[in-house]
Amino acid sequence: MAAMLRRLVPSALALALLAPGCGDDQTATQASAGESTGEDPSTSGAGATTTTGASAGTSTSGGGSGTESGTSTGGAIACGDEPGLVDRDLFVVGDSARGLTIEPCGLDRWYFVGASESTIEITIRGQASGVSGLVAYPDLAPAAAAGEPLVPVLESSQGEAAVVALEVPRSGEFALHVAPLDDEAGGTYDLELRCLSGCERETTRFPTVWVHGWTGFENIGPLEYFFGVRDHIEPLGYPLSVAVLDPYNSSEVRGGQLAEQVDEFMVEWRARKIDLIGHSQGGIDSRYVISTLGYGDRVSALLTIASPHHGTYITDLALGLAPGAAEEALSFLLNLLGAVTAQAKSDAKASFYSLSEAYMEGEFNPQNPDDPGVHYISYTGRTCAAIDFLDPKKMCNDYVDPLIVLGYDILKVARGPNDGLVTIESAMWGEFRGEMIADHIDEVGQIGGITDADFDHLAWYLDRVRELAAEGH
Repeated sequence: MAAMLRRLVPSALALALLAPGCGDDQTATQASAGESTGEDPSTSGAGATTTTGASAGTSTSGGGSGTESGTSTGGAIACGDEPGLVDRDLFVVGDSARGLTIEPCGLDRWYFVGASESTIEITIRGQASGVSGLVAYPDLAPAAAAGEPLVPVLESSQGEAAVVALEVPRSGEFALHVAPLDDEAGGTYDLELRCLSGCERETTRFPTVWVHGWTGFENIGPLEYFFGVRDHIEPLGYPLSVAVLDPYNSSEVRGGQLAEQVDEFMVEWRARKIDLIGHSQGGIDSRYVISTLGYGDRVSALLTIASPHHGTYITDLALGLAPGAAEEALSFLLNLLGAVTAQAKSDAKASFYSLSEAYMEGEFNPQNPDDPGVHYISYTGRTCAAIDFLDPKKMCNDYVDPLIVLGYDILKVARGPNDGLVTIESAMWGEFRGEMIADHIDEVGQIGGITDADFDHLAWYLDRVRELAAEGH
């Protein structure tokens, strides 16, 4: 295998990756590097003010990895079978760093972000014994990366700059592996990344996966659930995929479907993590995937919109879990979802139970605690009936859609301000960032892109992915 990889990458870096090195745990390829640094990962050099050089002059271990070395009986350094991998921080395009050091038997792995249809110039200047640099997709371990370089390998020593231009093949995160030319001597180097073209392009660090809530309206199918959003933000450079789950079912069933699709999306995007954006039940399904199914190591952020994290009283009422007009509430929900067959009604009721206050507070939340490695963000909408506009204390800006006015009325009396299906209080989870001038239908641009005149859902979602990008997700 070593000989094969040397033929694939006839460079000193390939030799350094495969020659004797210090003990690296190859399972550390999922280790997080700088997810919560708050650095702006934009590919545009303009406006990239964060400096990594000041904090990156010394090697720091990430994800539990580090460097270890021993000595032979003659006193010389004796490296192990594999290089000692050190995960560095996210390196912002437009930044430079000086005097970076690699320990003997070591290997640095940096991450950087690029947008499709842009070109990034990578410059490495090795001192003394010199270094080599290899750019690869972030889902590859170092030895595998040596067999799949995205650009010619950089080699530099004696202060001479090695430069290569990467025509970014897809938006998102990339890995830069830097190894000493003389493995036992280690190395010192300077690093600079700058954008050459396509610098106006935008991207998040990780691809976003969009997760729909209840779907069954005649005019709303899962591929267009977030109406027009994909066509609005994808051309700018953002990598995204749309999950297609059962129109209505339990969060356990839908969560299992989502997990399978996340696996497929990560392979498709050559990504080691993703961001989840879930509306309504889609946010609950996403939490199930992160916690119960153990995907916290593959999710950087979860953004939920009007997800009933504490349940929605309407479903308790419809299922007879709370006293009141159960038949009226159940009829309202089934008609709203278009559930007319016996099977559809059964699946819908499973969904209702998954979102009930009794289940969410009594079972789901205790069983699905937040993963400390995931950033949880939430938003929701606020709406009003016409009569509520007479009371300025109700802060009304949006007229509730006639389709969900009954839900609004039920919740207003029993639980307080809401978007027609979910109360504001129930939608708060993790870092709550505010309200939208929208009801539950307007929140995703429905029906057919017609929303309140004061709410531009396309602009709103573009702002959200820009926030994720600025926060290093």
